Amino acid sequence: MGINRRNFLKIIGISILGTGIRPAINLFWNSKVNASQVLKSPKAKTAKRWAMIVDLRILDEKTAKKCIDACHITHNVPDIPDPRREVKWIWTESFEHAFPNQAHEHIKNDLKHKPVLVFCNNCENPPCVRVCPTKATFKRDDGIVMMDMHRCIGCRFCMAACPYGSRSFNWMDPRPFIKKENPEYPTREKGVVE
Repeated sequence: MGINRRNFLKIIGISILGTGIRPAINLFWNSKVNASQVLKSPKAKTAKRWAMIVDLRILDEKTAKKCIDACHITHNVPDIPDPRREVKWIWTESFEHAFPNQAHEHIKNDLKHKPVLVFCNNCENPPCVRVCPTKATFKRDDGIVMMDMHRCIGCRFCMAACPYGSRSFNWMDPRPFIKKENPEYPTREKGVVE
């Protein structure tokens, strides 16, 4: 790659500020989230590649929980209490686990002890897409990595290929563990990857 992570994040940050962040702020602070606020709209702006930036300076446990809850409610992610069988699309990690190669002496101490939100990184050349035998995992034209859960055969190749651990397997029927079902987003079944 010709650009490092730090410069990439700077470019994306400036781009987001340039295009306006009001919809993202509204989505974040509203307690009720509609799927239409996060699903691709025909009127949506187009880009070659999208990114999500999390400002760690303002992120705390309460704010992180709001982000996680909004994502999980919108996408019908089950809340399974058993950590060996849990399904997560977005979660928190410590700074050292989220950025193992980014820790250095000049990082502010308070950032090292804050939670970091972790999720799919929508890789430029996603290994999960390359290894999927049924093409259930695919990349949209705008760079977002998507999954057709109905095509998934549960081989878990994508889980093994993902360098970020952003895939979960439904070891049991997830539907009984969905707190509040969002009718605008499909539910999954046992034996598929999310």
